[in-house]
Amino acid sequence: MPIEPHLIKVAENATAFQVQGILKVVLGTGGRIEMVTGKTIIASLDSNYAELVKKTPGVALAGGISFRGRKIPKIIKKVSDEKQAES
Repeated sequence: MPIEPHLIKVAENATAFQVQGILKVVLGTGGRIEMVTGKTIIASLDSNYAELVKKTPGVALAGGISFRGRKIPKIIKKVSDEKQAES
């Protein structure tokens, strides 16, 4: 199967060792960690390994996500004209 993005929700009571275990499982299956924020991990991995990730201790929820062909908008911080004039 192709590599697809997956959302992995870490359990509230997960220990640091369990989180490390989740990351090792994803990387061990040839996956890639895209983003980690709070108790959520977005990873790209082969869907054949999704069940293995779901069964890993510390995982509350894991499933594939789709962006429906849309590109994620790039966020660019713009400086106002006033700040540029002061420089």
